[in-house]
Amino acid sequence: MSYVVISSFENLSTGDLQSQGEAITVFPSEAPARSHFADRASALATAVRKAREDDVDATFVTWLLILRMPLEVAGVEEALEDLELVVEETDTVDDPFGELVVDYQGRRYEPSAEAEHPRKDALQTLEAWLT
Repeated sequence: MSYVVISSFENLSTGDLQSQGEAITVFPSEAPARSHFADRASALATAVRKAREDDVDATFVTWLLILRMPLEVAGVEEALEDLELVVEETDTVDDPFGELVVDYQGRRYEPSAEAEHPRKDALQTLEAWLT
């Protein structure tokens, strides 16, 4: 079984702040996916601190999730195609990824406060990105 780690780092005014290749990574098992998840969470927290220094009035959103793929995938392109099929084929409109989500973490960074970013919002963003 394959696992995919997907992350998002966005300035709500200007858009995605991730470098190419940072948003999605495929792993052959859960252990390395969890390790990458932890490393990526730390990297996102550091990136937000640095971005906050450059734009103190901005609102940033980060989220990170691990998905257990329904079929074995060989790479990022295949994972994206499979996830797109999941969205197209699911009968559950509110949560097409359902049991595929293994772990999730999301934060919203306002100029004066920090709060959790709801998983539902992140999954809707992912769904829109895939379709």
